[in-house]
Amino acid sequence: MTVPFDALFQHSPNAYMVLDRDLRYVEVNHAYELLTGHGRQALIGRGLFELFPGTVNEDGTSQAAILRASIERTFATGERDVLALIPYAIESRTPAGPVVDMRYWSATHTPIRDAQGNVVAVLQHTTDVTEVERLREEVRRAREATGLTPQQIDGGVLSRAAAVQRDNARLVARQEFLMDLFAQAPGFMAVLRGPEHVFELANEAYERAIGRTGLVGRSVREVLPELAGQGFFELLDQVRETGNPFVGRGLPVVLKEEGGTRTLYADFIYQPIRDAQGQVEAIFVQGADVTDRESALAALRESENRFRTIAELVPQMVWSTLPDGYHDYYNRRWYDFTGVSPGATDGEAWSEVFHPDDRERAWSRWRHSLATGGPYEVEYRLRHVSGEYRWVLGRALPVRDADGQIVRWMGTCTEIHEQKRVQEALERSEAALRLADRQKDQFLAMLAHELRNPLAPISTAAQLLKMAPDRVDSVRQAAAIIDRQAAHMRHLVEDLVDVSRVTRGLVSLQTRRVRLADMVAAAVEQTTPLLQRRQHRLDVADHAPGLELTGDPTRLTQVLSNLLNNAAKYTPPHGFIGIEIDRDGGQAVVRVRDTGVGMDQTLIARVFELFVQAESTPERREGGLGIGLALARSLVQLHGGSLTASSPGPGQGSMFELRLPLERRD
Repeated sequence: MTVPFDALFQHSPNAYMVLDRDLRYVEVNHAYELLTGHGRQALIGRGLFELFPGTVNEDGTSQAAILRASIERTFATGERDVLALIPYAIESRTPAGPVVDMRYWSATHTPIRDAQGNVVAVLQHTTDVTEVERLREEVRRAREATGLTPQQIDGGVLSRAAAVQRDNARLVARQEFLMDLFAQAPGFMAVLRGPEHVFELANEAYERAIGRTGLVGRSVREVLPELAGQGFFELLDQVRETGNPFVGRGLPVVLKEEGGTRTLYADFIYQPIRDAQGQVEAIFVQGADVTDRESALAALRESENRFRTIAELVPQMVWSTLPDGYHDYYNRRWYDFTGVSPGATDGEAWSEVFHPDDRERAWSRWRHSLATGGPYEVEYRLRHVSGEYRWVLGRALPVRDADGQIVRWMGTCTEIHEQKRVQEALERSEAALRLADRQKDQFLAMLAHELRNPLAPISTAAQLLKMAPDRVDSVRQAAAIIDRQAAHMRHLVEDLVDVSRVTRGLVSLQTRRVRLADMVAAAVEQTTPLLQRRQHRLDVADHAPGLELTGDPTRLTQVLSNLLNNAAKYTPPHGFIGIEIDRDGGQAVVRVRDTGVGMDQTLIARVFELFVQAESTPERREGGLGIGLALARSLVQLHGGSLTASSPGPGQGSMFELRLPLERRD
């Protein structure tokens, strides 16, 4: 509780007004309004000399200049300035119109300081002594004009003296009223006078606060000796010596009482009171007992410390925000994880450590929770101190007061990066299994188709043999059909066996020095029947004649044959197929180009996988199980080489490049 100084100020019988540094009215009391004849609303914010410009005295001095000089001295020196008597013309509004009345005043200008001790305003205490001055002037004139004695004059001025006496009685009554207010004020107040800080006044609230009575006439050191060592005596001395007020907030005061000690927490001010010469003659003490408030704050701090201790112990990142979502707390785990400096992610800066692709999603969820009060939960990637973005699970719940209003949000971030990686790996495995399952079904369907196709011609040939066993031409024709189809089936079975052996690591190479051109020729010879049937034009360009390397001629011929067969099958009739033999440093290079159906990037990435084929077209009827290129790459890798594919795009042909080391290093 604090003293209602505003009420004291307004109800004081003395006229008071407050001016700022621009000499504009900041506040006036009721007595000042009555004295000047101007209402408060007409004064506040207006300039003093704008409303009351004054006139020129008989000696030629300016009334306004004298008053201004006194006020400005107070601002400049910070000391009280007194004008014992100053004539000043006041214009008042009457029913008959404005009337200028010469009045006499006694004015005291007191500096008002802020918490730093700077003079920010001036308080003017004005006393109208016009009647006294006029009485004095009348006495002087009467003496000069009539030669009357003071006793004779007294009768002439008796009525005026009586009026002054009545005013004094009213002033005493007002003073007693203010003293009653002082005594009954809920906040503690006291006036300490002199260098020993003797109690001149102390209200009941002050006595209750310290638990003692009978203070007036005794020094602070006598009444409260236990304050020694707590710094309060020194503060009082400082205020008296410097003239600067002191403001304390929630300061502890240890008081002795029966059975031990008691700690009082107080908000208070030591305000210097100056005499007519501007010297500090007393100190006004005013304040309030805030022990309950400080106890509540201490309990709150203890609770917050417990929370922070728990928040620092948990393995998760913990954060907290104000009701509007402003982030104002993160635990140490957050800073250790992100590597940012403390405070760098306060407010809305937290989104800067989010992965750019996750920010809008996280913001959208957070805004929805702030708007609805619903739980917040979202997965996103945070920038780790290493620079890597790692997956975390963000969660938050609102903290509500007794009325259900949200007073805070508490949230956590739990790292789930490894779980995410496992989940993604599982998803990839499931996708691969589904793809393998589809490829298996496609392979079985193709295998059934490829094995069934030869059966029809073989069956037809067998029927021919039965129908004309004695006809040599028919027997030869049937035998040729059976031999051709059996060879096709044998080729399919051999490819399947080769793939099985390669994947199980059972293939061993029979290497020797061979000419690369010979193996290309052997592959061309094996593929010629297919090339002729499809009427392709084949061109072989040997840019490195006689190039030799160490390899298994059978397997390398098989690789080249597979590449030529693949080109022939996927190139429409009358197309072009080119073979280039070249040398690149320590490698032999064979490039097989075609003008066929081409490939997109998705197919290029998977073309060497088992059972992968381009889409079937009416032009491609040669069949196949989709294992030739996979087998070819495996055999090339056994030789320490590489096999790659490229294509400008669908319909623009393809190119396969085979690279083999000229000197094999086992």
